[in-house]
Amino acid sequence: MKRRRGYRRFGLLGYPLGHSISPFIHESIMEIVGIPGEYKLYPLAADALPEHVPTLLADLDGFNCTIPHKVTIKPYLEALAPCASLYGAVNTVYQCVGYNTDGVGFTSCQVPLKGRRVCVLGAGGVSRVLATEAVQAGAKEVLIAARSPEKGQQLVLELKERGVQNISVLDFADGLAQFDVCLNGTPVGMWPGVRELPFGGQIKAREAVFDTIYNPTATRFVLQARTRGLWAKGGLQMLFEQALAAQKIWNPEVDFRPFAREFEELKGLLAREVLQRSPIKVVLTGFMGSGKSTVGLALAKALSLPFLDLDEAIVRAVGKSVPEIFAAGGEGAFRTIEQQIFCAELQNPEPMVLATGGGTLVQEGIDDVLRQSKTLVIYLDLPLEVALERVRGDENRPMLQGDPAQIKALYQARRPRYERTADLTIQAEGELAKIVETILVAFEWKG
Repeated sequence: MKRRRGYRRFGLLGYPLGHSISPFIHESIMEIVGIPGEYKLYPLAADALPEHVPTLLADLDGFNCTIPHKVTIKPYLEALAPCASLYGAVNTVYQCVGYNTDGVGFTSCQVPLKGRRVCVLGAGGVSRVLATEAVQAGAKEVLIAARSPEKGQQLVLELKERGVQNISVLDFADGLAQFDVCLNGTPVGMWPGVRELPFGGQIKAREAVFDTIYNPTATRFVLQARTRGLWAKGGLQMLFEQALAAQKIWNPEVDFRPFAREFEELKGLLAREVLQRSPIKVVLTGFMGSGKSTVGLALAKALSLPFLDLDEAIVRAVGKSVPEIFAAGGEGAFRTIEQQIFCAELQNPEPMVLATGGGTLVQEGIDDVLRQSKTLVIYLDLPLEVALERVRGDENRPMLQGDPAQIKALYQARRPRYERTADLTIQAEGELAKIVETILVAFEWKG
């Protein structure tokens, strides 16, 4: 294939590649540093390598490879760099030499590992990287938690053959004990299955959680760890840094150091790009007066997303105010309408910030509704007295019309349900801008 002078051609081999964001990352890096060229996707099934790889090795200036080719690509290469030999897998190819930049991406995240008891979730290729780096970082002990004990044992044996010691398979018969650090190398929790938790959320960490998943930028696994006050991080930085490392391999003559500020800005754009390509609903819950509508509107503006106030949507749909709906059919009639409209909005394929009513997510059957959605839930928590002060005199809130003892009982009954349903809990007192920034940082939409 004829090449334009100075024009560089890169790409990604794998299957499937439908939601890959690699072209956006690589072409953005290339534009920043002034490398003319392109980065394309090459969706190749496992049995397609013999036919296509020789041609791609000749035509491309370099390429990445992902599942299912990280190991099967090796026979087509002339040599392996030490990093690829260390992990037993290749994700970057340049001049017929295989490299692996996943380790560089992971170590850039600075997960606290030294002296810790570390649990690696999964037994695939990325788990091999996580386990190897944990041992090299001085972890006290590394255990592999795999749904398939055979795959877990196979990974441990492979790592020990490569000199990785102090590693074993988690014995589930002993129960799922807590660890200092949990590293998720499984795809559980990835869009569109954003409600899922690895191992059903049974494996807990005392200090830190890292998730290699980057879509969403913060999974339920990460958000729930942050709610517990742990160090927690998603895989977006790892994704970016391994891509940047690949570009440095392919373009050894280019000095990337002067562009640190531009790369930081690109990470912010990347987070928004992920949100647009893998859309989720951000749902705010909490007691009346917690600021769901105010915070939700401000958050939506910060993310340039649509915003929906569920109570306002109900009023528009029914043509009556909330007090009028209560007066005509009681709370039961209102809740039926509320859940119908809420469920309909969750079917909207576009990303959205949605502020619910105080009783929306405490109703019977709501867990099943959420489980089938692409939704992450934020609970705005604040003391009852603060909430009541905010809504004092609001005649559009029928639930405020009871006596103080009833309102207090309602608050106490709902609070545990809010906590159980939420993925991220935010203290809702204080300045609006600070609350919004806390959410943006927690979801890694802002550094």
